[in-house]
Amino acid sequence: MDDTIVEPADTPEEPRCVQILATLAGKVNLADFQNAVPVARELSVLNETDTDVKGLRLTVSSEPAFLKPKTWHIDHLGAGKTVRISDLDLSLDGALLGRLTEADKAVVTFRLTTGQEPENELASTESTVELLPRNQWGGLASLPDMVAAFVQPNEPAVERVLKRAAEILRQAGKSGSVDGYQGGARRAWELASAIWNAIGTMGLDYALPPASFERTGQKVRSPSQIADSGLGTCLDLALFVCAALEQAGLNSLLVFTEGHAFPAVWLKAEEFSTSVVDDVTALRKRVKLKEMMLFEATLLTHRPLPPFSYAIARGEEQISEEEEQKFQLAVDIRRARLQRIKPLASEQVVARGTAGTEAENVQPVFEDAPELPDELDDGKSDEAPERPEDRLTRWQRKLLDLSLRNNLLSFKAGKKSLKLDAPDAAYLEDILSEGHVLKLLTRPDLMDGNDPRSQAIHEARERENIRRQHALDALKRKEVFVGLAQDEMESRLVELFRTSRTTMQEGAPIPCTWHLDSCHGRVMKKMTRSTVLLSSLFP
Repeated sequence: MDDTIVEPADTPEEPRCVQILATLAGKVNLADFQNAVPVARELSVLNETDTDVKGLRLTVSSEPAFLKPKTWHIDHLGAGKTVRISDLDLSLDGALLGRLTEADKAVVTFRLTTGQEPENELASTESTVELLPRNQWGGLASLPDMVAAFVQPNEPAVERVLKRAAEILRQAGKSGSVDGYQGGARRAWELASAIWNAIGTMGLDYALPPASFERTGQKVRSPSQIADSGLGTCLDLALFVCAALEQAGLNSLLVFTEGHAFPAVWLKAEEFSTSVVDDVTALRKRVKLKEMMLFEATLLTHRPLPPFSYAIARGEEQISEEEEQKFQLAVDIRRARLQRIKPLASEQVVARGTAGTEAENVQPVFEDAPELPDELDDGKSDEAPERPEDRLTRWQRKLLDLSLRNNLLSFKAGKKSLKLDAPDAAYLEDILSEGHVLKLLTRPDLMDGNDPRSQAIHEARERENIRRQHALDALKRKEVFVGLAQDEMESRLVELFRTSRTTMQEGAPIPCTWHLDSCHGRVMKKMTRSTVLLSSLFP
């Protein structure tokens, strides 16, 4: 029997056409809109045909109309070419997003037409976006930092809590001023304790959160809603406490474990180098140094109200080594604010009623602050200032070699150097010359990398150079960013330390002496104003 070879039928090729390629956010709420999280992540037009097309118009619309129609004009699109749209700032209807009480689906439509009359539609595409109500938090799976938007320190209920906290302080024989860290660590502890008692006297009751809320999100009650209803989940209570702490001038954190959330507060004016902390040992070390305290917010619903020290003990238990596997992450609210994550706008301009705030006659039990470490000194040198003429003479001796062999004049960056992100070199020189301690930090993802927010949209709305301003804000806190990964930065710091130590041991003159602690990213220096030349090496 002869073998018969059957030729496969030719598969017809798909017709070439012009396509719209759009990537949109899966969920949108009012917090995303206020913090410059773009709806359109990527947008481009692909011409798969063999001919050029000219005079195109790309339009976008939605149903319901949560975004305003927008049109892009494309003059020329070559054959086989792709045009990427860089202007992705779609104007959203904030009022509509603010009115939503339940999640809703919206269809976003992109249409590509020719500019001539009559218009000829070349391509179109539709995408579905879930519109979340204003009080719906998307969970840690989307953008963990965005939970800071639901910490609302300007809510009327927060003001009433601080007023009550001031009264509790006065009744305990303390000053009623809500003055943040001005009174030191003990005063910060007393303020947090007074806020704890003020919220505890509101007669709140606990509401069970939905399962896996820390990953998938949940509806969040604002402080005024908690005050009205007298109910709150663990996340609601933690957000309420953090809002009151922030309004009192204290730096707070939100700690997430498996199925649970609770607040924390710094006892000194400090914050982590990143808004999201996923290393539980970082919290544990701060707690052992008595620089931070964590407390269980759900105890605010217990009768009688437990002492603040007991709530602290319960909070610290949840980051112990035995509970380490349950730890998810912590969000530093202060650092999130520095990274331009704003609090959600208040739902009502006028204050709500005081229903729920006086539900029960719960007497506060104010405790005195425990023994805490002495405040760190400001690092100022007691040495007498050097005269200008002495500095000038020393500079001349050090800069006697004006050839290219002088590294201070002909500097080449390499693996034995660090480029500091310090826009104001003069201010950096002032800090170093005064003998202050500088902390070197890796540059955070600020509207780039894993941060989905758009830097271009934020800068267009806020009229600020966000990277420069962020670096200047850090410099005022004696922090300097380095554009390297943590491991690489520490490796270079160690190499610098070894090089300087070897040079000093050999007796060779060096411009200055650096003391490096790579474990904590700190750079300490004893120097005079002659180091303006050194600081200029790191523009």
